[in-house]
Amino acid sequence: MGRPAAQEFDAVIRTPDQRLRVFVSSTLRELADERMAVAQAINALRLTPVMFEQGARPHPPQAVYRAYLAQSDIFVGLYWQEYGWIGSGMEISGLEDEFDLARALPRLVYVKEPAPERDSRLADLLAHIRDAAPSSYRQFRDAAELSRLVSHDLATLLSERFAAGRPAPAGEPPPRTTAPLPVGRTSLVGRGWAIQEVAGLLTRTDERLVTLTGPGGVGKTRLAIAAAERSRDRFPAGVVFVPLAGATEPDQVIAGIARQCGADLAGTDTPLRALTGHLGDERWLLILDNMEQALDAAADLGELLARCPGVTILATSRTVLELRAEREYPVPPLPLPAEPSTMSIEELAATPAVALFVDRARAVRYDFTLTDRNSAAVAEICRRLEGLPLAIELAAARTRLLDPASLLSRLTTSLDALGTGAADVPRRQRTLRATVEWSIDLLDGSERSLLETTAVFVDGWTVEAAADVANLGETQTLDLTDALARHSLIQLDHTELGTRCRMLETVRAFVAERLTARSDVARIRHRHADHYQSVARQADRRLRGAGQREWVERLQAEAGNLAAAVRWYLDHDPQPLPHLFRVLWPFWSQRDHLGEARDWIDALLPTVDGLDTQAQAELLWTAAVTAREVGDDQGALAARERLEPLLPRVDDPYLHAATQLAMAWTSTMVADVEGALREALAALAEFTSQDEPLGTASAALTVGSLETTTGRYDEATHHLHDARDLGMHLDNAWLAATSQVLLGTLALVRGRPADARALLDEGLDLSLAAYSTQLVTLCLGVFAQLTFVEGNQERSALLAGAADGMRKRAGLRVWPSLRRPEAELTNRLRTSLGETDFDRAFSTGGKLTRREAVAAAHDPDSRR
Repeated sequence: MGRPAAQEFDAVIRTPDQRLRVFVSSTLRELADERMAVAQAINALRLTPVMFEQGARPHPPQAVYRAYLAQSDIFVGLYWQEYGWIGSGMEISGLEDEFDLARALPRLVYVKEPAPERDSRLADLLAHIRDAAPSSYRQFRDAAELSRLVSHDLATLLSERFAAGRPAPAGEPPPRTTAPLPVGRTSLVGRGWAIQEVAGLLTRTDERLVTLTGPGGVGKTRLAIAAAERSRDRFPAGVVFVPLAGATEPDQVIAGIARQCGADLAGTDTPLRALTGHLGDERWLLILDNMEQALDAAADLGELLARCPGVTILATSRTVLELRAEREYPVPPLPLPAEPSTMSIEELAATPAVALFVDRARAVRYDFTLTDRNSAAVAEICRRLEGLPLAIELAAARTRLLDPASLLSRLTTSLDALGTGAADVPRRQRTLRATVEWSIDLLDGSERSLLETTAVFVDGWTVEAAADVANLGETQTLDLTDALARHSLIQLDHTELGTRCRMLETVRAFVAERLTARSDVARIRHRHADHYQSVARQADRRLRGAGQREWVERLQAEAGNLAAAVRWYLDHDPQPLPHLFRVLWPFWSQRDHLGEARDWIDALLPTVDGLDTQAQAELLWTAAVTAREVGDDQGALAARERLEPLLPRVDDPYLHAATQLAMAWTSTMVADVEGALREALAALAEFTSQDEPLGTASAALTVGSLETTTGRYDEATHHLHDARDLGMHLDNAWLAATSQVLLGTLALVRGRPADARALLDEGLDLSLAAYSTQLVTLCLGVFAQLTFVEGNQERSALLAGAADGMRKRAGLRVWPSLRRPEAELTNRLRTSLGETDFDRAFSTGGKLTRREAVAAAHDPDSRR
């Protein structure tokens, strides 16, 4: 496409402080709020926004924006629906002209979605932009999201492209640094905000010692260098990088700093005196890398700061230095994809951990790209490596020989599959194993022993649990835990339930090897199982009454440890398991753990005849109700057949009532609805007399559902309202959601679709809050019936398919009492839509994610 000759325009655009200029391209008739947000984001980074409307207008517009572009450093393009103004004699809009003219600049592109009225010429331009592979291409929905994206991308871009080579401002003498800072070997993906925050700390006069802490391989050194480069102008005397990996004595640290600063050590009695004399009161920034090797030098650093008021220290260490002047900045792993299965390729690629993997994979395979075929494997690799930059870089380097799926399968077997890194990195970081061993070797014997013991935990632990399993006093365990946290080998998460400790899985894999080699490993695993058996027993009454929500959350946090304990008992001592199964069942059913629990129950069932009556009843009860939940009618009825004769001999009142309820649930499988109702009413009476809120509510739900089926609508309304009130009183989202959905079902069968929709809308939200796939699918199934009544048969088939697909993926089946209505709906839909249209809509629904299915149910268009 031809270009008109630019009109002569010699005006020079300069900013007084010579800051980097960011040219912002967009149409002037739309995106006003977004343009303002971008300008504010650019100013916040101490850059200068260059925007067309800011210029003087005696000159033709094309000449103005071309002059602005010629003297800008970064291009930011904002696009939505309009293609933009086409000047006299031009064949393309100024918007397109600006993008093409900026080809020599880093180009950050942001496209607002949705855009229902987008000009076709702009659509073509956006396709051209995507093919041009700008530095960044992102979508956004509003000004706030755009501001965050621009701030993040500009900070990252500056750290990667401009930090290392920025010239000193005119008129200032060059820094007196005796050696340049190390040049980053790789891009600092995903650290834009961290660079900005650390650089901000270095500009504060009250923050003279900033320590970047974190596990080995998290990127502390590179972050320190990038932040120092960003802050170089604040330290005219010099910015000095001091590697301390080989220093183990205080004098070696101070002497190393002095040598890097160019101080003369000859003729002085101590390195500290020589260093303080050299630094004086001028403004220096000292980057002390790997201070964990020489923590005994911390006192000398405190003395250095006291004697030299212009000195600021930026240290990297796996543990804090414990000086009063210190400000700790924990460096976290890179953010991971929140829900990879629901994210687009573009969203995944923008996630820092995935972006780093792709960046480093391209370093060894220039043609590597994120695709529909490999994106899930890449996201899972990053998740397994928990966002640890070193681990991700090592993994990405393996793509020279392995595709992501093959690499992921090898990671499942051994983290040693990560191999070695580049030859120009420190030896201790060439493999993840070496990095972890370097950290562990810095511990004393007691710290190392507790660290190895905690490898027995799965997905975290409490200090109380660690003390019990390690057979230590709680005070000693607190002190040792604090030491391990300071060494960045464990992380502390402060939650509503208290402080939990966790270990990066990449660290735990290697520490677990050390635990396995210990002579007391069997005793440690036994104590671990016993501890979590005790936790489960404590939960029994609490799961059945007020405060159960807190205990469901507590058990969810310990789900991995509970599973490990169950597996230990299955292998070594199954005697406690029938009772544990009965105790844990309310938790398992509320949090989608029934599939795993089913395997444990099946493994134990062959031993049932050798158990006492109580244990037999608990095991068979758990088997029956679990099989019923997962849709195994044959298994549920087989367990019922063996459980029913035990009922007269069950002495425990709670178990007796629970067994009555199990009888009711399984009677519906053989179409004995009246018998099921009698059994449910008996269970309700027993639970009520025992003051068992959870059992009472569950029985009332069952009674109300059965009364709805048999046409006893007034009685059903009473019982379902009772169940909902109990659920609300107990703060039990599962009970509240189930009763709300069943009340919606009742309203629907009574011919009140408007009431049904209001109840189901709230019930669906409660189902999501209950984290229960069974409840979500129950609600979607009733929504399908409601949508059919409202006249939208295609949407009804879509929702029916969504419920069916989610159940199949979770290994669940609809409750027996609700199967007939769902089957009748499917038959009516197939008849009214026709086989082909029904199958298409039902199949499409079966592929929907949970989020998509919920949106389809709530969509007001579904009523038409």
